Amino acid sequence: MKKESPNHIVIPYVNGVPDHSFWGCVSAQGLGYSADVSGVPRETAEVRFAWNACGLFVRAALEDSFVVASDRRNEQLHFETGDVFELFVKPPSDDYYWEMYATPFGNKSTLFFPREREGMTVENFLRDHSFHGLEVAAEITDSGWSAEMLVPARELTTFGAEWTAGTEWTVLCGRYNYNNDKRMDPELSMWPRVSKTNYHLTAEYALLVLGEGE
Repeated sequence: MKKESPNHIVIPYVNGVPDHSFWGCVSAQGLGYSADVSGVPRETAEVRFAWNACGLFVRAALEDSFVVASDRRNEQLHFETGDVFELFVKPPSDDYYWEMYATPFGNKSTLFFPREREGMTVENFLRDHSFHGLEVAAEITDSGWSAEMLVPARELTTFGAEWTAGTEWTVLCGRYNYNNDKRMDPELSMWPRVSKTNYHLTAEYALLVLGEGE
């Protein structure tokens, strides 16, 4: 197994559903600008990961002085209508991947990018699949908002990928942070810091290794 590094982490196994005390013991990864942008985000965000047989657990804590989310429906392009935390998950040895959203009010969306996607549009990626098992919970906090996701293992393993200790997956976490009701010029940040502000640079995603567990 490769040595752990900032963009290569071993994520812990959790018995049952992770609670606040569990998350408090998990290392956080901070979101930042892409490598071609100087400085640091005006408002911080961090993400933590865990896993078990149910799937991938994700917790994001986002500083946000102006929370906006005008579309309270699921399965929408939420980045067009307000603040959103985005999770991209991809097996390292294949070309398909998922893009998933959590909003400040607990709405969710899943887009799926198949191996062959020539001629497809974003609406196809949003509508033309059956991956709707994502679970999302969100909370408005004193400093902004937080979100928790569960990505079901049964969906991640649909095409034969493994979900056991030692298995490797690649991920990117992105954020749209709007600071006005007009929803213009959102602050975009991500982990890992890829070379450009583009959440679809899959070759630059961080590597997650599923840690030892039961």
